[in-house]
Amino acid sequence: MFSLLTIDNILSKGTSGDCCENRKRKSCQGSAGDLINRSPDDILENMFSALAIEDSTFKSSVSSRPGEKSSFLVFRDHNIFSRENSGCATSIECNDPDSRSSRSDKFIDRVNDRLLRHVGTGVQVFEVHFDLNSTHAAHLDKWVQFASKSDAKFVRLHLCKNGTPCSGHSVTASRYNFPLHCFGDGQGSSLWKLSLTNCILRPSMHSSTFSSLVSLHLMCVTIVDSDIQNIFSCCPVLRSLRLGRCHDLVNIRFSIETLIQLDIYNCNKLVSIEINSTSLVFFDYDGHEVHIKYASTPNMRIIVTKFRNKNCSLSEHLNDMKRIKSVTLTFLSPCEEHGFIMYAKKFSVLKFINLFILPSWNNVLAVAYLLEATPCLRRLHLEACSGQHHYVDNDQVSWPMGFSLKKLRGIFVGGFAAQAPLIELLECLVRAATDLLLLKITPHHHLCKTMGKWVRENVGDEMARDHARNVARETIGPKLPSSVKLLIE
Repeated sequence: MFSLLTIDNILSKGTSGDCCENRKRKSCQGSAGDLINRSPDDILENMFSALAIEDSTFKSSVSSRPGEKSSFLVFRDHNIFSRENSGCATSIECNDPDSRSSRSDKFIDRVNDRLLRHVGTGVQVFEVHFDLNSTHAAHLDKWVQFASKSDAKFVRLHLCKNGTPCSGHSVTASRYNFPLHCFGDGQGSSLWKLSLTNCILRPSMHSSTFSSLVSLHLMCVTIVDSDIQNIFSCCPVLRSLRLGRCHDLVNIRFSIETLIQLDIYNCNKLVSIEINSTSLVFFDYDGHEVHIKYASTPNMRIIVTKFRNKNCSLSEHLNDMKRIKSVTLTFLSPCEEHGFIMYAKKFSVLKFINLFILPSWNNVLAVAYLLEATPCLRRLHLEACSGQHHYVDNDQVSWPMGFSLKKLRGIFVGGFAAQAPLIELLECLVRAATDLLLLKITPHHHLCKTMGKWVRENVGDEMARDHARNVARETIGPKLPSSVKLLIE
């Protein structure tokens, strides 16, 4: 059923103002928060899987389908020059400035020629993947205007060298200023998804330029704090926002009632994030330590917070998120000093926790004190990360006394490599979880992807993995109660 879900479905559900003549649709005219509140998790995840249009969906580019009415216009370096017998075997080898300039001119000429031969209607996808900047603005403006007038649903400008974002050449050159005026006068009403890389975006406060835009991805885009709220003015039905490597952002505040998914990653100057969004369901942050305030997020279900080389903590606002499903945190501090938090209150709403952990004694101790504050926890995923382990003597570790995890039923451990601190943490958790049913251990590592989904990594040495499995059987297995099933993969 959900494999057929398209952005059309999502958009029709999101723009309830157009449904007044249909009695069946009148029930959708409540606030976005009400709609999200009634939606099961699997429906929401499938909605955003549909929104996350993958590159592979549009591999059929203009070069392979040269018809005048092509609905997928995807201009890439290797497609434009695929039939050319150039002195450069690949675009990566063309590092000479004159050669790059020549290839840029040829790329622009061929794109212009193709657009001149196109009927200018029925375009679903318009993409440009090439290292261009403000010096090519005259041509880029015309291409964006073409996408607007042809009612393109998905526009992507990936203005990078060899497809690599924020390459040295693109950063030092002046970035292209995306022409919002091309979507004025209601011409942006058909655009559903916009993705920009290595551009400048300056949205106006009093504008509704993208009246139907549901997904916006900004990568290496010049944008400042004040522009964030202006984006919401330009995009009144925005559902998904991704901000990556936007290094001019410092203190950002999100206040929008339609936003459901928010991803922020690798914004180097960022200091704080404040979120006021009653509809927000998925939040993912990956980068250095920042202050995150969940001012109003009652419908939040999945939180992923990954601080590099730093330990995370549970938000004091967590108990206000009555529908929270899972929280993913990192405990990656390499510091040898104790850095655990003794929480003053319990977080009874939390049922599922995923933890990335560098298994030093101090980090496993910090994990133990965090879990002490989650008495209603039902499932725990511990993902041990490789890296330098800072071990201290075992007798310096003082586990929480008398804490209980009576509702904990399952523990999954990934990246197990017979680390002594991790083994003792598991023994501590088994003692606290008197009704534990399953302990599953694997030496394979896992990555946390979009919306908290986990993917196994096939890395490492098989002999080392076999050794870890044997250690788990010999050291952990004999200490488990008979009621606990041990699975070792």
